[in-house]
Amino acid sequence: MSFVTNILTPIITWVVIGGFCLWISFILYKSLKKFFPDFNFWVKYHVFRKKFDERVVEWCMEAISKDMNRIDSERFLLMKGVKPKRSKETMYVYDQVLGKMMKGGYQNNEQLRQSNEQTKLPETS
Repeated sequence: MSFVTNILTPIITWVVIGGFCLWISFILYKSLKKFFPDFNFWVKYHVFRKKFDERVVEWCMEAISKDMNRIDSERFLLMKGVKPKRSKETMYVYDQVLGKMMKGGYQNNEQLRQSNEQTKLPETS
């Protein structure tokens, strides 16, 4: 009987408490992802301070200079065969670059637009 009270009962208690904590953490994570879909990218680039890929930033700047809005840019990436998760990350970088360039959000700034429509956008990998 001492085996049950000394060893088995604490193990079962910790498994139940751990499972409950994991379940609560999962529910909180899912609700956070629902209200903030870019939460993973925010953590990656702001909390862990990872630098943006230079090729992606260059592509985003060229897309902004060609007057491509967010929807056109994302459609272009998906049509070129970029995976959806990678295109979401690229669109997050696009939003960050656009926000830094505009210093106030998503307003239409004519200085950043170029009339060079013949140049091809670079491929992302």
